[in-house]
Amino acid sequence: MKITRIEPTVATLKPQKKVAAYARVSVESDRLNHSLSAQVSYYSKLIQNNPAWIYAGVYADSGISGGGISRRAEFKRMVEDCDAGCIDIVLCKSISRFARNTVDLLETVRHLKSLGIDVWFEKENIQSLSADGELMIGILAGFAEEESRSQSDNAKWSIQKKFERGEQWHAAAYGYRWDGKSFVICEEEADAIRVIYDNFLKDIPLSQTSRWLQKHGHASSVPFIRYALRNMVYAGDVLLQRYITENPRTHRIIENKGQLPRYYITDNHPAIIDRETFDKVQEKIRASYEFNTAAHRIVKPSCFSAKIICGKCGAHFVKGVTRTNGHDGLQEHWYCYEKIRKRTCDARNIRGYRLRKASCEVLGLSEFDEDVFAKTVEKILTTDADVLEFHFYDGTVKTTRIRYFNQAEKKRTDPHKKLFGYRWSREQGYVLVPKEAEAVRLIFQYYLDGWQITDISRKLEADGYGSIHGKISRKLIAYTLESDFYLGVRRIKAQFSESGQEEIIENDHEPLVTQEIFDAVQMRRQAEYKRWKGRERDAKCDGHPGQHP
Repeated sequence: MKITRIEPTVATLKPQKKVAAYARVSVESDRLNHSLSAQVSYYSKLIQNNPAWIYAGVYADSGISGGGISRRAEFKRMVEDCDAGCIDIVLCKSISRFARNTVDLLETVRHLKSLGIDVWFEKENIQSLSADGELMIGILAGFAEEESRSQSDNAKWSIQKKFERGEQWHAAAYGYRWDGKSFVICEEEADAIRVIYDNFLKDIPLSQTSRWLQKHGHASSVPFIRYALRNMVYAGDVLLQRYITENPRTHRIIENKGQLPRYYITDNHPAIIDRETFDKVQEKIRASYEFNTAAHRIVKPSCFSAKIICGKCGAHFVKGVTRTNGHDGLQEHWYCYEKIRKRTCDARNIRGYRLRKASCEVLGLSEFDEDVFAKTVEKILTTDADVLEFHFYDGTVKTTRIRYFNQAEKKRTDPHKKLFGYRWSREQGYVLVPKEAEAVRLIFQYYLDGWQITDISRKLEADGYGSIHGKISRKLIAYTLESDFYLGVRRIKAQFSESGQEEIIENDHEPLVTQEIFDAVQMRRQAEYKRWKGRERDAKCDGHPGQHP
């Protein structure tokens, strides 16, 4: 008799799986939010009632499209928890709820698959870790994406038909409210819009307007101001289908530049800005530096292009254009490519007017001619000694020197002073700078009205006036009030005159004040000076130093 002992065995229990679920609805509404709540409740009970599962949570996104994952915070949080090892299985109602973008869907599923995480799609009865799971997911995802595109096209068609009938969205611009039927003006915000337009026509900088708006509790960014100044809504018009969605996958919104029809409706709603003012602003915008900074830097072709060669590194000189201080002119300069772009050369820049002057000298011209230069000069070679070598097509070479001035030397040799209200032009002499000229007239007016210099400076700063150095200082105001230059008189010092004596030229330029106003100002200045000297004398007698007010 043989006896075999059978050892007792303990059944090994399979480890419990950590299970989570994902739910999503595309549109925020009471009905769909109820549906989302039902999904969350359903999956919570389903997971917790299964003894083989551990509840890992339900992730839900509300009111977000499935076309992408960048804006789905809960979806991204779920993936992060998967990466952290907190989830083994993800449940989802359908492929379309998980993602409508085929690329995003497959990338996410493959990523989770590499972590050993299974994704179950209840409606399609597909598990991503199964043999044919990924194949079926890819096929059905394509159908889901096409369905999304079709729905988007239908929605766009419906919107376009509304635009054709003159119907519009209820998204009101700043300054308006939607009352259920049309746009109505919100006076508090409308006042801010009126200030924006008024300040722009008064040449007040956008940054200063922005600070004023911020101080008074309005939308205040400079980009918003630029947008408001261009927006035809404030003139009572509206442009429908101004922006379009590029495609349903990216949902990127782009400006409609002719891809689809646009519909312009005039007098659609009450205007905040009258038509005449709006048109003036649009005309000024087209010439405004603050709106068209790039246009002011457009480098136009020049006869000097590709002809100036650096004598130090052999690179070509390229053209640059900058806005000059104090007026709206542009200044042309040429610089070595290696110096500016690669920082490997120290060649000096050359101003455009100096190049033209040097060209006239070697060509024997009284006035620069681009056609003559282009036909005769092959190249220009720079040297260390500020000497330009002009190489002609006939083989001849001529040299000329460019004269540079340091600041100290320029003060001794340049008779043309920079005076507030004017700029110097080689062709026209002293010409008015409109904004500065207006400030000069106001200085004289305020002073005759009894204002103190300090108060004048503060008033001009508050109204947006300034000089090339910033605000209009008290020192500048005092000099302006005493200078007969604003009568049209120009004084040439002895060191600059041909006779060796000081010269006075009357009617040299356009005056800004009359002789009567100037004389009245000088009388008040003398009277104030006498009062100040009297106070100074009294203070010295009392043992205290006098001080100018």
